[in-house]
Amino acid sequence: MRSVDNLSLILQALSLEILFRDYNNYDLMQELQNQDTNYLQKIISQNEEILNLLKERSNSDGRKNNK
Repeated sequence: MRSVDNLSLILQALSLEILFRDYNNYDLMQELQNQDTNYLQKIISQNEEILNLLKERSNSDGRKNNK
């Protein structure tokens, strides 16, 4: 009976370790989602602004736009 109790304790400890790993994975996935939504959108917006500025300068300098 004692070996069953010891085995049960070991399995509970392993289950708890798996739970903590899963929780850490969830935190990581949340941070990646945050980066996707916030940082990537900001980068895209800044790139669009840069392209617009380059296009305006190209047009004001009398150069033809290649697009």
